[in-house]
Amino acid sequence: MTPSIKTLYETIDYTWPSASIQVNQGWLVKNGLGGGKRVSATLQLDPQANIKNAEKMMEALGQNYLFMIRENDSVLDHKLDKLGYDLIDPVVIFCSPISLIDKSIKGVFHSKPNTIMKRIWLNGGVSSARLNIMKRTKVSKTFILIDNKAVAFVAIHNDIAMFHALEVLKEYRREGLAKKIMQQINVWASTNGAKFISAVSVKDNIPARNLYLSIGTVSYTHLTLPTNREG
Repeated sequence: MTPSIKTLYETIDYTWPSASIQVNQGWLVKNGLGGGKRVSATLQLDPQANIKNAEKMMEALGQNYLFMIRENDSVLDHKLDKLGYDLIDPVVIFCSPISLIDKSIKGVFHSKPNTIMKRIWLNGGVSSARLNIMKRTKVSKTFILIDNKAVAFVAIHNDIAMFHALEVLKEYRREGLAKKIMQQINVWASTNGAKFISAVSVKDNIPARNLYLSIGTVSYTHLTLPTNREG
């Protein structure tokens, strides 16, 4: 049985964590420390929670107003729309049993990123703040490098190996490196007890979506949440 959407939401939070969170007045407010939307978006815990209170807490952190709209958050979505919040970055969550993916490739894995990995990520727009997210991830994790040209970060929670920040140097794209790194992700995941492999992609990122589908990864195409609303 494939993981529930609730389980996948939790896996995202554990494998790509915020710097800190605060739960107050019906909201879970994330401090992303500049690491992007996924670690900075506020979640509603109580359907009756006042949006103004959440905005004040985000202001106190020096963050933009940003709410994550997840399954069953349609009322919040409607309220934010009425307040003029823009709908941004709908995503697709990909998930597949590991057994459906080729395991024949041997992998070489790293406990922390080396200089080459950091350079590839920074050249690809993965900021130092996002590298810090990888550093503070507490669950089982690894860093994968292919031919000094492609890199990815992988972590496991709930028997799900979720990979993030898969990046290939621009001049070496379309050479099959992304598929090679996907195969190594699979090897590490299966060796470390994961049953599923998963990733999150912005819906409009067609190259990433095509890659995940090309190696047999199943897409929850009907679950285009979480989505963000930004004010």
